[in-house]
Amino acid sequence: MTNSPDDTFTLKGADGAKIAGDVYLPENDSPPLVIVIHGFKGFKDWGCFPWIGRTLANAGLAAACVNLSHNGVGDNPETFGRLDLFERDTWSKRVYDVTQVIDAAQHGLLTDKAQPNPARLGILGHSMGGGLAVLMGVKDTRVRSIVTLAGVARPNRIPEDAVETCLRDLGHVPIENGRTHQIMPIGREFFDELKQHPEAFDIKAAAARLDVPWLLIQGSADETVPLEEAHELMEVAGDNAKLLVIEDAGHTFGAAHPFAGSTPHLEQAADAGIAHFKATL
Repeated sequence: MTNSPDDTFTLKGADGAKIAGDVYLPENDSPPLVIVIHGFKGFKDWGCFPWIGRTLANAGLAAACVNLSHNGVGDNPETFGRLDLFERDTWSKRVYDVTQVIDAAQHGLLTDKAQPNPARLGILGHSMGGGLAVLMGVKDTRVRSIVTLAGVARPNRIPEDAVETCLRDLGHVPIENGRTHQIMPIGREFFDELKQHPEAFDIKAAAARLDVPWLLIQGSADETVPLEEAHELMEVAGDNAKLLVIEDAGHTFGAAHPFAGSTPHLEQAADAGIAHFKATL
């Protein structure tokens, strides 16, 4: 099975920066469309995302795997060559980007090879992308169903005292990329926005208002987003939400970059997500 996309697209994202996307198409006409959103320090070509796109297409679902405009990836899809963009990233920019992708899908602008049905649109988000999927499910009525893979329950995971110290001393908060060992800066704008508009990006509050079908998929051994966060979301979510816990699965369900092939945990997550979308879109 080749994981190469069937088509690609570019859109103008937040602050004029580029959203890049790959489209994976099934053989059936007018399929549902699933927008696939990477996590923090993630990108559309990371590890399993091309495999997820192709797996969705093989199951009869069109997939659009996107690079959010400020994820830090530039012209080279494999490296974080635009840390200046990464430093200026915010939740509002992420919301803007996904809205642009949805708008483009509504107007048939993601591909001219086939037309997914824009009335049957879902979002699959990993980690930070899972939190973004929940926010979009509340903000945009065109989103009909969501799946979150190891989705976050809060918009900021860095302790406030550490944030204040770093902003005072450096003007940004540095974090290390474990794969590339780059020091990636989170800018002041990210934290200022959350202080000024806490309700706008409150993921748990959005989860309580979400009224579209939602499948939470979480590994019991997630080293980045603890299982407790999925339970926190389930405590406030309505009857439309269901939780699948995959025993012993980690944050990426066994996938790595470069991609070395699927894993039983990843296949279990993909199968559950596909079944959810096929039943709800």
